[in-house]
Amino acid sequence: MAVNRRKLGALLFALIATAAAASAAAASHSSTPGVTKNKIVIGGTFPFTGVASLYKTIPAAEQAYYAYVNAHGGVFHRKIKDITLDDQYDPSQTPGQTKKLVEKDHVFAIVGSLGTAPILSTWNYLNKRKIPQVLVATGDAYWGQCVHHKCPASKTAKPWTLGWQPDYPGEAKVYAKYILNNKPGAKIGVLYQADAYGQNYLAGLKTGLGSHKSQIVDAEAYNPTDSAQVIATHLVKMETKGANTLVIFATPQPTIFALVDRTAIGWNPLTLVNNVSANRLFELAAANAQPGADLNGIISSAYTASPTTQANLKGMKLAKKIIAATGNQQLEQSLAEGDANIVYGLAVGWTFVDALEHAGKNLTRAGLMKALRHLNESGKNANPFIYPGMTVKTSKKRNFPMEQLKLIRWSGGKTGDWHSFGKLYTGIH
Repeated sequence: MAVNRRKLGALLFALIATAAAASAAAASHSSTPGVTKNKIVIGGTFPFTGVASLYKTIPAAEQAYYAYVNAHGGVFHRKIKDITLDDQYDPSQTPGQTKKLVEKDHVFAIVGSLGTAPILSTWNYLNKRKIPQVLVATGDAYWGQCVHHKCPASKTAKPWTLGWQPDYPGEAKVYAKYILNNKPGAKIGVLYQADAYGQNYLAGLKTGLGSHKSQIVDAEAYNPTDSAQVIATHLVKMETKGANTLVIFATPQPTIFALVDRTAIGWNPLTLVNNVSANRLFELAAANAQPGADLNGIISSAYTASPTTQANLKGMKLAKKIIAATGNQQLEQSLAEGDANIVYGLAVGWTFVDALEHAGKNLTRAGLMKALRHLNESGKNANPFIYPGMTVKTSKKRNFPMEQLKLIRWSGGKTGDWHSFGKLYTGIH
């Protein structure tokens, strides 16, 4: 039978068009990495081992919150899968682990990764590829300064990177105000980490002191792996130079060393500890070490609710319920003892899910960033895990979701706790 070439051509054209349409539809369905009809895959890097492993309850709490959301239907019927990798708080390891998450696991976004130097080691890679690097667990000023323009830390804008907590320089300015108001003639010694993290804090303290910055009689830089003996040497230098006020801008382990060492050498200055190390568990570890640290009267700040002194808040009751559902008894015990990092992780998880909901059913990376840049967690939509009366907001001019702090003071010695006092500080940056 003769073949009608015209009909055959039309048929082939139709088949090709149908195949192309099917291919386009499939591509459209998977055009956003990490997002399917029923799943959202995200990832992050954290110090599960190494000098900063005391932070590992943060990702555990975030995953507990996502499990809670998944158990209640997910976000637009999508379940959240969170892949977390260990970088040991080592910026030489973070890029490789981040690339695994992006190129092997094809994550939708990097969420909650911890550490200033680790974030700085990966933000060029992620921003160049327009991959969200969001709600990072570090309060350095760069995450706000570099959104729209080049800044001291970057030659180009970094619009795909977003922090969450109050920025470190702003926090340090609050401590400067406290010192000037309560010990105006203070001679200040500063212990700070020898990298961008510590430098951000130190710069903020100097700015806050203004014309009184000469009252800093000594600033000692330490390395994260330094021993208690090395930290003690720094403190002795400060005391020798006449410091009667100690400001600690450190991660947990060096902070514990410093609190123990200051007591061991018989030095009793007014002491201020930065928020990231003001976890009740860390202070209890210092108080119950041999020899134990004298903690009464030390000052810090808070922006999340306390699972011990504010246990009756709805948010803290919800926190207890969520952590109990994990079946992780160690995590439950840590929360009961006042692990602020668990509350932090729950709060960050809440904000991420809030942003996903506002990004809509047709989830894209750009849509997520738009939602994160327009947060308004207040009133009926308030984040249940933050300090009562505070809000989580972002806008074109507000690049840090959290811009409020409350001062806290330790009392009760070896079985004590933090207690808030004074006014609510707002506009922290």
